[in-house]
Amino acid sequence: MDFKSIDPMVPTLKGSYRFFCWCSGARLYLLKRCPTDFNVFFGIGMIVFLTGVMATLSGSYAFFTIFQNPYLAMGFGLFWGTLIFFFDWYLVSSLKKENKFIKELITASPRIILAVFLAVVISRPLELKLFESEINGQLETMSQEKYNKYKEVVGVSFIEVEQLQNQNKEFQRTIDELLTQRNMLFELLVEEAEGRSPIAKTGKGSVYREKKAEYDRVNKIYEEEKARLYPLIDANNRRLSQLKSERDQQLVSGNQTLRSAIGFLARLEAYGQLGEQNKGIRYTGWFILFMFICIETGPMFVKLISKRGAYDELLSLEEAKVISQSRQELTQISEKTHRLNTVEKMKSQARLDEELEYSKDFARLLVEAQAEVGREHIKRWKERELRKIDESLEDFQPTIEELIEEAKAYMKPN
Repeated sequence: MDFKSIDPMVPTLKGSYRFFCWCSGARLYLLKRCPTDFNVFFGIGMIVFLTGVMATLSGSYAFFTIFQNPYLAMGFGLFWGTLIFFFDWYLVSSLKKENKFIKELITASPRIILAVFLAVVISRPLELKLFESEINGQLETMSQEKYNKYKEVVGVSFIEVEQLQNQNKEFQRTIDELLTQRNMLFELLVEEAEGRSPIAKTGKGSVYREKKAEYDRVNKIYEEEKARLYPLIDANNRRLSQLKSERDQQLVSGNQTLRSAIGFLARLEAYGQLGEQNKGIRYTGWFILFMFICIETGPMFVKLISKRGAYDELLSLEEAKVISQSRQELTQISEKTHRLNTVEKMKSQARLDEELEYSKDFARLLVEAQAEVGREHIKRWKERELRKIDESLEDFQPTIEELIEEAKAYMKPN
């Protein structure tokens, strides 16, 4: 190649410039002939590529919240980013300029809807990362609320604990009431013995003996109830210890489960609650979503509002050539098929004519054979009849009509 013949002012597609033009979905072998369109497709390709990069970061974070494994999240993130990149690449490359804005807008509307959907999918994990600290605090609040509700549910399932505690309180109240009554009677008994009673008489008289009998009766009841109820209280306490241990284990297990439930869906729920509680967070999330919608739909709107350029003309010419060539090939195939069908029809007709001629020859031979058989039959009948005539000429003289009828009877085919 003579490098001196190359005009240094003519732009060429090289390196990263060529790569980003390819990212725009352009056919490079056509675009290199349209240097005025280089910057347009370079900008579109840059947006498509950076959207794929953002999708990779967003997908990596989303998968990390699910799997808690950085290497696995990175692999899924690269896969997701590549998928989004080629999806955008297809949406942009499939949109063609025809200088008919309404038609182009109708054609592009499904692609715009898909682009909006992709913007939502890409932006939401990034919003979760942006408000990660606030979401973590909300997750703690949510976990505590769920733990309290879970604690109530567990308490209902362990209703026996409350029943046993109430039963022990009732038993203890019965014992305490008897103890209080016994102590009061004992005080009265001491006062009576010491002369501090209203009677003011020292010694163990009749009143003292009455109070002593009442005290002994209450003390006996107290001892009996204590001997009966304390074993029940001890048994209830042992059952309570067992039930409380099981309840505490269940609560600890449930609390661990609730605190470990901080995956992607839980973060989405926490983010939604934050948006309801804080308008600033809600408006920021809408702004981020709107920004990604603009980024996703930007390349398509750029194509819609831009004028039809040299690249679009070359692309239309290329498509027209391919369509014309395809139609010519289809026409040739159709003509060849028609010729083959005509030849087959002629061959079929020739076979039919041959079979018809053969049928005619066969019919002619059959008719000749039948005629010959008839003549031979008449000849022999004639000879036989002549002999009969000779033998019975004297006795039988048939008429002409009888001879004709008999001859017809013999000539009928069998």
